[in-house]
Amino acid sequence: MRTFFLQAFPDEETDMCELWLGTLLEEFPSLEDIVTAARAQGYDLSGLSREAIVSMIKESGKPTPPSIGEQLGIVR
Repeated sequence: MRTFFLQAFPDEETDMCELWLGTLLEEFPSLEDIVTAARAQGYDLSGLSREAIVSMIKESGKPTPPSIGEQLGIVR
């Protein structure tokens, strides 16, 4: 999807998704974008190691060709 995504499940009993960001193609192209969006909704990210952050940023920098859905015009 060429976007960062984030899900938060604060209640272990109900397993209800409290926060779900990055469901659209290229919605959050950078890690900074999604962290800012989460903070705007009152959430803060914690527990990510430096190595995990660097790995996510490296992975997001790899060029990705359009998917078959994009090529056929059924995904925007």
